Amino acid sequence: MRFWLILLTLMLPCCAWSQAAEPVETEEPVSIEARVIETTPPSVRAEGDVVFRQGQKLLLADEVHYNYKERTGVLTHATFTTCDEEPMHYKITAREILLTPDQRLRAHRVRIFLGSFRLLSLPSLAIHVGQAETHQSIIPRPGYSSHEGFFLASRYSLVNNSEEYLDLVFRLTSKNGMQGGLMSSHILAGNASEAPEYTPDADSELRRSSMLLPRTQENICKFSKDGQSQRLLSVFGGVLARERTYDIEEKDLLVSRLPEIGIQYISPQLCIAKEDEQPVLGAHFEARATWGDYKEDPDGERADRIDLRGAASTTLATYGHSTALRIGGLARYSSYDTGESYKVLGGALDISRIFHGGSYASIRLLAHGTSGSTPFEFDDIDIKRELQAAGRYILGRNTYGLLLDYDLERHSLRDWEFSISRKMHCLEPGISWRNDYDQISFTLRVLGI
Repeated sequence: MRFWLILLTLMLPCCAWSQAAEPVETEEPVSIEARVIETTPPSVRAEGDVVFRQGQKLLLADEVHYNYKERTGVLTHATFTTCDEEPMHYKITAREILLTPDQRLRAHRVRIFLGSFRLLSLPSLAIHVGQAETHQSIIPRPGYSSHEGFFLASRYSLVNNSEEYLDLVFRLTSKNGMQGGLMSSHILAGNASEAPEYTPDADSELRRSSMLLPRTQENICKFSKDGQSQRLLSVFGGVLARERTYDIEEKDLLVSRLPEIGIQYISPQLCIAKEDEQPVLGAHFEARATWGDYKEDPDGERADRIDLRGAASTTLATYGHSTALRIGGLARYSSYDTGESYKVLGGALDISRIFHGGSYASIRLLAHGTSGSTPFEFDDIDIKRELQAAGRYILGRNTYGLLLDYDLERHSLRDWEFSISRKMHCLEPGISWRNDYDQISFTLRVLGI
């Protein structure tokens, strides 16, 4: 006889209570179906045609051991997906899958399928389920660039827990061969869920397109009751061979970091929100110190660099329910074993607005001043004054994105990028075009992770 254990109410009590006696949202309920189910509170063991569901997570396995108090589990010979269509649009199979209480999933002996086609195999994989915007991409991104030829790029988390992560990044190109390596971070203090991923430094953090994203979190503060996040202290590092860099002057530039290591501090952030208004992140400060051994290709010299930099931003004013005016600054000092040194002071002023449904528009004015010299092209500031604009428009299942970069010194549009994607039942295919690098790329984002 087939036994069913459906919608185990593994949420007893149904609500947890903080010291302030305010209810805290609980985890999603779990349901388990199997041929044989044994319960020994607080644990459940199920065997034979196991179907495990929790929110968007669907797992099929031969056997599962689940602790509903700790919210941890182990599934053997398992299949994972967030797609309940038949046949599955994508799936991950593994010899063993571990579930953690913080919505993370760790798998060993992994194979990733798109439909019935196996994309690749990995020794391990770690993903965070349920996050709408993360760096996770379990399906490689193909494309073509006039500087690289055809390429295939992706990033996979080999380790991902509450204190650290280890990511494998790679980019296979027809003109430059294999690029990539390993990047890692370890949290010394603070909440790992609020820690940004380690990203190899650019000439100026103010130039990154991600800086144009509106500093809002839907209609609630993601911080604690006092509207303040935790401070974050982390060490990070990476070993990257021939990493692709988007230098304006040297478009074929590749950089190897052998290695780069550092420490980063991020101050608590305030969440400014009035009743019935979208919150805006207030004052923010971060500092970073790194050492690295670098080499540029083609024809670059190898040199060491010690780099110290700090950045700060604050909200100057808010207008209406979802418009904010912000100001930010950057200071940087770099010293090289060639005897050279390089200094940067930068500032930014931007205004952004969130529209109904998640659309947004943002404009940012940037200015940089430099002194000294650097042996590297990748950390030299090529544009001293520029105007950036970014926007996203959501219409039904379609999302349109646009990024513009205007050089105020040369009075020319240096670069623009356009993207479009469409949400389907389980996947979100997309395409983007970056003008300055003659690059077209295709994405296939998995919904739910």
